[in-house]
Order: sequence, then C-alpha cells, then structure tokens
Amino acid sequence: MSLQVTFHQVAPGSYSDMRSRKKARTRLAIQDAALDLFADQGYDETTVEQIALRADVSASTFFRYFGSKADIILNDYDSQLGQLCAAVRDQPLEIRDLEAVRRALQATWVPYVDPVRTIRTERAVARSAFLCGVAYNIGRGWMDAVAAALVERRGDPDALEECLLIARTALGVFGGATEQWVSSEAKEDFGALIDQGFEMLQRMCRG
Repeated sequence: MSLQVTFHQVAPGSYSDMRSRKKARTRLAIQDAALDLFADQGYDETTVEQIALRADVSASTFFRYFGSKADIILNDYDSQLGQLCAAVRDQPLEIRDLEAVRRALQATWVPYVDPVRTIRTERAVARSAFLCGVAYNIGRGWMDAVAAALVERRGDPDALEECLLIARTALGVFGGATEQWVSSEAKEDFGALIDQGFEMLQRMCRG
C-alpha cells in the first residue's frame, strides 16, 4: 500500500520577480526530466548526469535544487503535513478521531494533490526497492505526526498507543484510495474513494 502523493507546486508565473520565476522553471524542468527518464529506463538505472542533460542544466545546478535523485521523487513529502496535523487538531471534539482525520484529509490534502505527478511518482516508486523503502519510512513519519496531533486534540498524553492505531488505520484507508485512484489514471473521484474507504471501515466496525 502506498501513501505517496505529490502536491501541486507554485507555478513559475506566480512569482513576481524574474529570479524566482527562473528558479521555479529550472526546478520543474529537472523534475520533469527525471520523471521522464524514470519512466523510460527506471529510477535505479538513471543517473544525475542524464537528468541534468535532459533538463539542459549542469550537474552542479541539479545539486543546487536537489540533494539526490530520491529528493526529486520525495522532495515534498512533508509539504502539507503541517496543514493536515493542524486540521486534525482543529476538528470539533464531539466527532470521533477517525472522522477528524477524514475531514482533515479532505480539507488539506485532497484538493492539492497533483494527479499527473502523483501517477508518475507512484510508478517510479513501484519500480525501485530503494524508493519503496524510503516511501515506507515517510509513511511511518506521517502516521507518527497524525497520532501526535490526535493526542494533542484529546489533551491526553496517555492515549498515544490508541492514537497511533487510529492514525495507521486512517492513513491505510487513504493509501488504499490512492492506489485505486492511480490505477484509474486519476479518472475516479479521489475524495469519493477516500470517503468510500472510511464508510467501509465504519460498516466493518459495526458488524
């Protein structure tokens, strides 16, 4: 099960000064070149030099934007994590924790996921054992962060173990919906798939 999604980035034209626009264009060019190569020949077989050549930049320029090849795939893994955790903490106390996470995901993540880049990233991750391991560790970090937000929401430090189970379950639903969405080439409604997963979970619990 994958939790890897890629979020929309600020478009180069959104920056007011030329320097920032140029940096944003260069960053996107490097990412696009890398994703093309990963799709053509695989992540492990692609070198930084090949990426730089495809993006029409030098290798040293590549390293000004990314520390490694893996950063191209996973560079924004936590860019929306703070917003998600804040949204979890801000949910009304009268609703259950699972519902709090569902609402937070729908509000802070679903609208900002980039379908094209998520599909390309998922495929690159699936073809590389190294990236699968990195993505797994990132998912564990997300679960820990969501669990901590739930503990803070409750105001009960002793609830950590229960909150970890809830976070794992909620993000498991999210990961399953992500896989189904990617399999459909992002033609299905991502938010609806997430809601369906949570509804199925609720039915199972009642049963």
